[in-house]
Amino acid sequence: MAIFNLFSKRQADAAKSGSDDVYQYDVIPQPLRVQVQQIAVEAIGRVGFSGDGFSRGDQENETWVRIERLFLREKGLDSIAYGDFAGTRILAFTRDCPTADWLDFLELISVGIAVMANDSSRLSREKWQVSTIGQAAIDEINYRMREAGVGYQLEEGRLIRVDSQYVHSEVVKPALALLSDKGFEGPRQEFLAAHQHYRAGEHRQAVGMAANALESTFKAIFDQKGWKYEKGARISDLVKIGRANALWPEYLDASFDQLLATLQSGLPKIRDNDASHGQGAKPKAVPAYIAAYALHLAASKIIFITEAAK
Repeated sequence: MAIFNLFSKRQADAAKSGSDDVYQYDVIPQPLRVQVQQIAVEAIGRVGFSGDGFSRGDQENETWVRIERLFLREKGLDSIAYGDFAGTRILAFTRDCPTADWLDFLELISVGIAVMANDSSRLSREKWQVSTIGQAAIDEINYRMREAGVGYQLEEGRLIRVDSQYVHSEVVKPALALLSDKGFEGPRQEFLAAHQHYRAGEHRQAVGMAANALESTFKAIFDQKGWKYEKGARISDLVKIGRANALWPEYLDASFDQLLATLQSGLPKIRDNDASHGQGAKPKAVPAYIAAYALHLAASKIIFITEAAK
């Protein structure tokens, strides 16, 4: 469905113009919950088999059934709500459920959207009256979350926390796109895992995994180019190998010194100090802003070295 910029929204945008790019993460507004439900029904299909009805007939949409089963199994629950069909119960539950549960369901719904979009026969889409296909639905969900000021976005089937929409669109998304290429499966998995830890508030793990993703990106590039490196090579060793093999143009060498210093003393330093070593008797608390810095720094360096490798 096309997005229509209502007068009230234009007025609200004008009132917010010039304000900081700030999101909140704890409350899912009721209008957003309803909008996501509407998009999900358009992209996954009706929950019960009968024309335009939600819950008549004796057949139900298997994609909704799988989503509910996954949630129940992972949460250790017997049920979430009353209703004749899995989709009916999900829609009822997500209208008022806690934020953590809503976010979990949102990820599962994104998977369901992909499943329905990839149905090569198209019979299921026709049967369940799917009107919005795949990425178009994900794009609208992301738009609705930005519009509501909720700091999460769906990327590559995972929910990622967004602290700055500019940094997300200009740094995080391009890094994910580059890591989707063949040969970068390892660093991509680590980068997504870093964001999963960050969303869960596990900041030490997020920092460590972000550093791992950067190191793995170096190694993936070296493997593709046939450049040798020690199995336990540190980030400083990997940077030296990249420089020795002219991974970046020679004319950038002088200006690259500062970037090298950031690579060697920035992200690795955070990881060495706060994430990868024993924390001792007293638990260490890594602030959220440190974890965010680590993620964004890793993403920017991943973009740099993968683009340079081309």
